[in-house]
Amino acid sequence: MLTTLNRLVGLPVIWQGKQMGLVERGVPDTQANHLSGLVIRRGMRAAKWVPSQAVTMIGQQCVMVRGKPKRIPRDLPEPMKRVYLVDGQCVGEVTDAVVGADSLRVYALEISSGPLYRLMGQRMYAADYRVRQEKLHTGEVVAPRLLSWAEMERMLQEEDVP
Repeated sequence: MLTTLNRLVGLPVIWQGKQMGLVERGVPDTQANHLSGLVIRRGMRAAKWVPSQAVTMIGQQCVMVRGKPKRIPRDLPEPMKRVYLVDGQCVGEVTDAVVGADSLRVYALEISSGPLYRLMGQRMYAADYRVRQEKLHTGEVVAPRLLSWAEMERMLQEEDVP
């Protein structure tokens, strides 16, 4: 099953039958290839961290975990920012990521040219990309090409992604 990081926001996080909080955001690793973990919060309390190794199931109604949430690490990856094609053209910003609910692998990044374009449903996807880590360009994404949702679906079917 595929989901997106934005769809995870607001889902209850369950540990040993008890709700530990709600997903505030999903955090991909530094190269955005895999989910690093989840930031969760319960009411006005401090946010907590659930590393991806502790996530046992991501469902449509909740996220099941196998460990008590921890303090948020200081070295969380920088959020992804602008997206550039290999020729240097800026094509928008990363607005979401398509994730495998079972594997926690990031299959593609969702890119939008801006809020108005996103509201109009004009989104593109980068399945092949590289996240820059150089000091002045941390979090910038470089992609050789962008795909439509239909092209990405076809590509995922060829990879036999559930």
